[in-house]
Amino acid sequence: MIRTIRRTVAAVCSLGAALVAAQERTMDVMQTPEKVFAEPVAALMPELAGTTATGENGRVGAELVFWGYRLGDGRAAFLFACAQREDVDCESRVPMICAARTTVLRTGSAAGKVVHRECGAAVVVHSGDRRPGCIEKTQSTAPLTIGLVSCG
Repeated sequence: MIRTIRRTVAAVCSLGAALVAAQERTMDVMQTPEKVFAEPVAALMPELAGTTATGENGRVGAELVFWGYRLGDGRAAFLFACAQREDVDCESRVPMICAARTTVLRTGSAAGKVVHRECGAAVVVHSGDRRPGCIEKTQSTAPLTIGLVSCG
């Protein structure tokens, strides 16, 4: 009985840790928004017309991706895209884009390319591999929640 309780508690704790890890902020996005959206980012978010991409790109979980920009007034801002799925809570992920306080400047929706990859833990890396150990399983167009946020 005690073993069963310990296993159950351990399983619940590991599940909770996996859910938290699935929504951690990471700075590992290499793909530009031009590869995701059919239209230019300035058409999606007019505030981004004439801005400079900072290269400060990341994700919160696998379903929200963000790209850094320097606005005309010098402020840093992030364009984000989040998968519109029943099992994804974009509203809880958006505040995690910034390390401190996140201010939503604008939101909307757009269609974008979504790529599903399967990545292995142990890989052989070849010269020129952009995503070592990952295989693209599917690529499709899907509805996305998009927006612009600033930090601080």
